[in-house]
Amino acid sequence: MSAPAKPRLAYIDNVRIFLSMLVVAHHAGQPYGHDGWWLYQSPLKSQWIGLFFSVNEAFFMGLFFLIAGYFQPGSVDRKGPLKFVLDRLWRFGVPIAVMVLGITPIFMYYHDIIWKSMQMSSYLDYYLGAYLGLTAPPAGWTGPKGPNQELIHLWFIQNLFIYGGVYALYRAIVGDRDRKPKALPQEPIAPATAHWALITLVLWLTVSTYLIRIWKSVDDWKVLLGFWEIEFAHLPQYVTMFVLGIIAARRNWFERFPAKVGWVWLGIGVVCVGLCFARGVGFNFPFWNGGADPLALLRATWESLLCIGFAAGLLTLTRERFPSQGPLAKILSDSSFAVYIFHVPVVTLLQYWLSDSGLGPFQLFVVISILGIGISFPLAHFVLRRLPILGKAL
Repeated sequence: MSAPAKPRLAYIDNVRIFLSMLVVAHHAGQPYGHDGWWLYQSPLKSQWIGLFFSVNEAFFMGLFFLIAGYFQPGSVDRKGPLKFVLDRLWRFGVPIAVMVLGITPIFMYYHDIIWKSMQMSSYLDYYLGAYLGLTAPPAGWTGPKGPNQELIHLWFIQNLFIYGGVYALYRAIVGDRDRKPKALPQEPIAPATAHWALITLVLWLTVSTYLIRIWKSVDDWKVLLGFWEIEFAHLPQYVTMFVLGIIAARRNWFERFPAKVGWVWLGIGVVCVGLCFARGVGFNFPFWNGGADPLALLRATWESLLCIGFAAGLLTLTRERFPSQGPLAKILSDSSFAVYIFHVPVVTLLQYWLSDSGLGPFQLFVVISILGIGISFPLAHFVLRRLPILGKAL
């Protein structure tokens, strides 16, 4: 009896489930891993959570962009460039508007009162004056003049829309010169070819990342044109992975990629993770966020190896070991976009709720990660995706 055919994209959706859960966990630990800005602040810190952040930041958004890029050509083939952009504007714009205009300002209001000791006369004055910048700032406001809207994690959706718009424009310009092939290539890629391609990719990412970080270091965010939130330090990785996903779709690389090469690169990624966490037990593996310094080159090399190792390795792992989906996995993958958009209010409320629990930072991270995942997915499936307008976008 022949084996049942595996759903073509189920293994990619399984990677997306994992990445969505990882994003929830990342933000669950945000107050406890470093001193960066977040909606909830905590004096409790754990170096292990900080190391967890370093690993995540090295690969998970790049892998998100790779997977997103993989689905662009087929979507433009079906809809055409203009309808593709309009559909994306609807699908991305509606949930972003709900978050940025409806939910986030409530959390920002309490953040500014509690953590910045701002004196607010009313939420409406804050919302119209400080957040939207439509009226004069409220009495006692000492922050920057509005508007002060916060995308927080939605920078990814914003950037993905811009990247997709550029691709749609390219397709509109080249027309039939970039048509869907009648048949995708099926012959396996030679292992030596795959290895050399990934090595070349690592070298490209290492050099381009190092060079841009001489100018802009890690976590140095800028707002271009008054709306585009961008971190230049990771831009080479994000753009490269997005473009790579587009090319991979046209050439069927994910299906043709040799499994034994994927296992090797998964091992490389695991070794990179081990090097990072070894810092927690005293191993001297220094990181340098930017500048013309050999340590910055070391970090760029480590990040590039980890990113490519896990991109190739995790796709191989799911393709070979988790190629299909049962009913639960299907629900999780269908809800992953909604979870990405709306998990932040969930984990932030949990952070406030557990603030006096007496738990340590790592314990809080674990508990909030589990609860955040356990609440966000059912919320997305049973509530958000069933709402009249929002549900159509999600």
